[in-house]
Amino acid sequence: RGFGGKIDISEQAEELLLRTAGFDGRRSLTLLEAAAGAAIDNERTTIEVADVEVSADKALVRYDEDQHYDVISAFIKSMRGSDPDATVHYLARMIEAGEDSRFIARRIMIAAAEDVGLADRGLLPVV
Repeated sequence: RGFGGKIDISEQAEELLLRTAGFDGRRSLTLLEAAAGAAIDNERTTIEVADVEVSADKALVRYDEDQHYDVISAFIKSMRGSDPDATVHYLARMIEAGEDSRFIARRIMIAAAEDVGLADRGLLPVV
């Protein structure tokens, strides 16, 4: 499974990987997989610090199922709280993580129906 034991990691890269992932097992595995991919792309069998640095920005943007719901919840709360900066921040996080655009659109429609739709029933066909 994984890379079949064909990839090594330098001690410095391992320390950076663990610190970057906040010593979280799931995040560490995600980052390790991305860093291994970077090493392989560079035709190496050892993960170096540069591989971890390059991979950190990309790998940790993706999120697990719990974070999926946390981010969508924060997105909706920021819309309801009329905080456009936070709304755009969470929207960007979802898009960058590869969230299904139909899921995002449904959540926006639900928020419109629950909040604005009560005040103006003519809005929902527009959304």
